[in-house]
Amino acid sequence: MSVIDINDYRKNVTLKNKIIIGIVLVIIIFIAIAVCAYIKVENFRGWVDTYIFRKNIENTDISYIDIDSSNNPSVYAFDKYITVLEKNMLSMYNSSGSKTGEIEINVSNPIYNSNSKYLCIAENKGNNLYLVSGGNLLWQTSVDGTIEKVNVNKNGYVSVIEKGTSYKNIIIIFNSEGKELFKTYLSSSIAVATDISGNNEHLAIAEVDTTGAMIQSNIKVISIEKAKSDPTNSVEHSISGEAGELITNIKYQDKERLICIYDNSINLIENGKDSEILKLENKTIMADIKNKNNIVYVREKSNNIFSTSRDVVIKNIQNNNEINYAVDGTIKSLQVYDSNIVINLGTEAEFINTLGWLQKKYRSKQEISNIVLGSSIAGIVYRDRVEIINL
Repeated sequence: MSVIDINDYRKNVTLKNKIIIGIVLVIIIFIAIAVCAYIKVENFRGWVDTYIFRKNIENTDISYIDIDSSNNPSVYAFDKYITVLEKNMLSMYNSSGSKTGEIEINVSNPIYNSNSKYLCIAENKGNNLYLVSGGNLLWQTSVDGTIEKVNVNKNGYVSVIEKGTSYKNIIIIFNSEGKELFKTYLSSSIAVATDISGNNEHLAIAEVDTTGAMIQSNIKVISIEKAKSDPTNSVEHSISGEAGELITNIKYQDKERLICIYDNSINLIENGKDSEILKLENKTIMADIKNKNNIVYVREKSNNIFSTSRDVVIKNIQNNNEINYAVDGTIKSLQVYDSNIVINLGTEAEFINTLGWLQKKYRSKQEISNIVLGSSIAGIVYRDRVEIINL
């Protein structure tokens, strides 16, 4: 090959490389612009969700589970499973509607609580208690009193609120193997809710004292390690709400922050200090605190004197940033599980994540009676079937 041929060859290779690099840069720029537009431009995001990602689904296009209403089935979702409890048998179904296992559960009137891969089932006003993970029964036990509420943390530790005889409530703590760790007793107040921290170190109890002229709500934070040997001297923090405030729920979020929801506010307890993070005014219709770093609530806003609209607000408790998701219609219910949020609009349901992005929009020809929500699955419950939404 001559010197001229070599130079021509080098020029051609350089030209081809420049063309390839240019095409790659154009593609990168196009993708970056598309991503920015998807994040920032709501109309564009809606178009992409509808025509590219196909997030709009009809109830005729999805898998379902047949159920028999005469058996009085109880339907629940957790993790990646839909569960159906009927005739003392818990059936587990995957995202395609296939049964993956069965577990015998001797419960006729169940109450549930789930967290991560764990599902706790108990007999409401009864004695039996079960802990399930995946398709397996990890343990079962019976308590002496009658069960009023159960709670499980992400590691499988379970707290039970039990109605006693000599005491108004007894709270029992079990570890993930079903070993009872300790009991604590409430003699003058009523336990409204309990939660165990993600590091298994603390038990929080929300209680209400109705013996005085005004309702008094209190929160106790108990050291689980101390309570194993001395339950009466294990309280690390005791926080009292304002007189007349009614506490309704508590939840440990990420980094052991305890979120407390009252009838008029949502508070944060961190390192024993109590602070208000949201005032629940008349325009706040409903709120949920079952998320890792956010509280989720519905806020009504007036467009003019004749019409109102609603936003689902996702408020980050670390930095107080808020994401607003506009909703067109009347919100029947709101549920949160992990990073999933479902908004029930009657004959429609919108599933969004904590970034305020639409995951799925479901439409039905009839009124939605109930929705169950897991970390990667949801079920639309009707009288004779459960329709499965993959998230």
